[in-house]
Amino acid sequence: DDRLMVHGMQFYGFHGDLPAEQELGQKFLVNVDVWTSLETAQKSDLLKDTVNYVTIWELTKDSVETKRFEMIEALGGDISDRILTLDERISKVRIQVKKPQVCIPGILDYVGIEMTRER
Repeated sequence: DDRLMVHGMQFYGFHGDLPAEQELGQKFLVNVDVWTSLETAQKSDLLKDTVNYVTIWELTKDSVETKRFEMIEALGGDISDRILTLDERISKVRIQVKKPQVCIPGILDYVGIEMTRER
């Protein structure tokens, strides 16, 4: 299966259950994997023959920076739903949302979610 990956995206958003998270915001890390055939673009070497990863980045940025969710599950679902409707050539999408600045009294790298959705 062919897969297009946009990994390591970082955006500032206002998502969380706590009032401080909603008021102050924080950094979110997002990885997107899109399953789509890359064969036509491989042969043609033309952008029109593949899913544009810049559009995936812009859509993800918009979801993280302009919308507000209490749960990162809802944020991930918004991103995955929007990507699946972006291009009919996309058969499946996997989203990872990582929240490194979480209010837990302990040391950790991040909390996160991963979801896979198909057409």
